[in-house]
Amino acid sequence: MGVTHFDTAELYGPFVNEELLADALGFHRARVEVATKFGYRLEAGKIVGLDSRPQSIRSAVEGSLRRLRRDYDDVLYQHRPDPNVAVEEVVGTMSDLVKEGKVLGLGLSATDTETVQRASAVHRISFVQNEYSLIQREPEKGLLAYLNDQRIEFVCYSPLGRGILGRMTGGETKRSSTDHRAKDPRFESGRLAEINRALDPLWDVAAAHSVAPSAVALAWLLAKSPTIRVIPSATSIEQLKTNLGGVEIVLSSEEMASLDKLDKNLTTSTLQ
Repeated sequence: MGVTHFDTAELYGPFVNEELLADALGFHRARVEVATKFGYRLEAGKIVGLDSRPQSIRSAVEGSLRRLRRDYDDVLYQHRPDPNVAVEEVVGTMSDLVKEGKVLGLGLSATDTETVQRASAVHRISFVQNEYSLIQREPEKGLLAYLNDQRIEFVCYSPLGRGILGRMTGGETKRSSTDHRAKDPRFESGRLAEINRALDPLWDVAAAHSVAPSAVALAWLLAKSPTIRVIPSATSIEQLKTNLGGVEIVLSSEEMASLDKLDKNLTTSTLQ
């Protein structure tokens, strides 16, 4: 289908997602770009803390390369900031891995403008991965403009608002204890219905194009900047096809303006 960027991490599984990706890609793995992440301390399959110490970074990368069956990682992210290790030290270790040929590009996830600036003084940061969607507009407060200016690729995680922009209904708010959305305030009783009401312009644009709302939500993101990438997940092939359809949608300036205004509606809601 033309997808060439795959995002994974040692945390996912933990570990087994990297193995699954290696199995899925097979001989095609040389034709795609694979991004993985480090930064959590894991014991018996559980997160027990953050860990971006140099020796831990090296151990994580060696493990990822082994599981991915690759000689190098195309993109290596620090998954989350470690308050006990300065970003300059973290990126210094990552830079050494670049020099050793084990990593090509460096990235930071769940970060901010100041941290990216500090990191960039040590080594070029090529990718930043933060949450960004029609219902999570924090990057518009300065980070997005900075990344555009520096020509840093912005990889948007949860670009569909963790499923909300696929038009979830109020009846879908019950989550299992293992679903990370169970603790997301956007899924608390009553809030999802309120968010859905604020998203009427999205549903209208989707109807006008005869496509799913999720495809429009992705098209809006891609139109915001030429440096933006999106990594929506999917639980079926049909859903995957729907998401990929967002690449083909061209939104008019009026439609973009209508969707941009959603931020004001959501800010005044209980989404906060």
